[in-house]
Amino acid sequence: MSKNIKKILIVGGGSSGWMTAAALIKQLPDIKVTLIESPSTPTIGVGESTIGQINTFFKYLDLKDEDWMRYCNATYKTSIKFINFRENPTNKPHVFHYPFGRYNLTGKPRMIMEWFIAKAKDPSLDPYTFAEFYHDSITMIDNNKLTKNQDGNVEGFDFANDTAYHLDASLFGQYIKDHICIPNGLTHILDDVVDIKKNETGEIEQLITKSGDTLTADLFIDCTGFKSLLLEETMGVPFVPFSDTLLNDRAIATVIPYVDREHEMESVTSCTAIECGWVWNIPLWNRIGTGYVYSSQFASEQEAEEQFRNYLKSNSMRSPHQVERAESAEFRHVKIRHGVHKRSWEKNVVGIGLSMGFIEPLESTGLMLTHEGIIKLIHTLCNRNGVVTQFDIDCYNSAFYEQIVNFKDFISLHYALSMRDDTPYWKKVTSMTYSTDMNDHIVSAGANMYKSLASNMHRDKSFASEGGGILYIAAGMGHNCINKAHEEYLSVLYQESPELTPKVLKAWQEHRKTLMEHVDTLPTHYKFLQENIYN
Repeated sequence: MSKNIKKILIVGGGSSGWMTAAALIKQLPDIKVTLIESPSTPTIGVGESTIGQINTFFKYLDLKDEDWMRYCNATYKTSIKFINFRENPTNKPHVFHYPFGRYNLTGKPRMIMEWFIAKAKDPSLDPYTFAEFYHDSITMIDNNKLTKNQDGNVEGFDFANDTAYHLDASLFGQYIKDHICIPNGLTHILDDVVDIKKNETGEIEQLITKSGDTLTADLFIDCTGFKSLLLEETMGVPFVPFSDTLLNDRAIATVIPYVDREHEMESVTSCTAIECGWVWNIPLWNRIGTGYVYSSQFASEQEAEEQFRNYLKSNSMRSPHQVERAESAEFRHVKIRHGVHKRSWEKNVVGIGLSMGFIEPLESTGLMLTHEGIIKLIHTLCNRNGVVTQFDIDCYNSAFYEQIVNFKDFISLHYALSMRDDTPYWKKVTSMTYSTDMNDHIVSAGANMYKSLASNMHRDKSFASEGGGILYIAAGMGHNCINKAHEEYLSVLYQESPELTPKVLKAWQEHRKTLMEHVDTLPTHYKFLQENIYN
């Protein structure tokens, strides 16, 4: 079976629909693109935080920060900060970072393993220092500063690639609709789909609208959100839930005003663990987006509201007026459907965004899965100039399914590696089995993360040498990937003197003093935005 794609119909607007339309129009101008959306469907609007991969998508659209950020009340994001995930909170919060960008290995002779070896030598070494050790940007972030770093004084920090964004997702969808889609010939229909007809092969042939129009296409893209009107309801593709390892199935969302914008507008997404889940904090230009992701097994809506409001009243918000803000906040409740459809592409239907699947927003994967699906779709359509075979579809499904499962496994590690046990919820998530069969030879890369963690003490090659985001989470949680015996073996293997690691740490500490002098001269994130975006 092969099909020549000349007409594409996107069902559903929102950020996923308009992002899909914009990318198709930009990259495949010979294909006719139409988008139909209901005039009455509300948007979810929970995810306003992105990760570094979105820069690739922006290059697809040829978007420049100074053009779109003001329209979308956007700010920069340089890291994800985790608070109190590691163990029961004390008077001093447990904090670690997952910064963007590659490890800076300057002056670190054994690369990624060096910090873990130092930790094996000195168990009192603060887990927080892992990210500091490899990223000068952490010193900048901790002081709420930002720079384009054209002088290179913040070693290893590449502003163009090591920053992502906080944005108003609904405004972003509106922006690319008005500035890319409509000006470049997209057909936009405001109407409801009331009937769907399939042909004898099981493909969608026609959509019938409330106004009586009949719509046809070679390829239909489902952007109808959790409803998954085309992929699940019409095509019957099974949904694979993630509820066995991800317990959080509810969210409360709200917005609060700034009290001290310069102080509160950080370039990080903060995730703070509380009684039955965690709270996000996303500083936009005009307000702070915040919410509570929790498990309905352990808290009712009323109990969750009380927990969330108590958090907003606490000193965690670092505002002298947090009580007043908390009392006036209006809450919106959202049901979360964790999981992924067995196939994202079925016959002539592709699911993009929530209609395809969703993982809880702990690592800002919502918009990421949207633009990753779009990029894979465009690559597939470009392979043979719009001609698609079943093999192409199978490859798309295999690659995307594996990617999503890997991300699910990565997210679950934030709970699996935790040592919190102060509430029934945390007792549950830290006692669960997160990989059903660690010995299965057919495992995802995500499952291999578990296997690496389970076996690194018993093999010559530490997973610490492999790099990747898992290291920030493992180190931040206090999990040392190299034990004392392994450190002694490595000392023999590398024929190093016992003084090498202390010398490296001392050089790093001296470097930080010089770095701090430079950071003191930099503008705050707020002033940086004023000067470069909102001037």
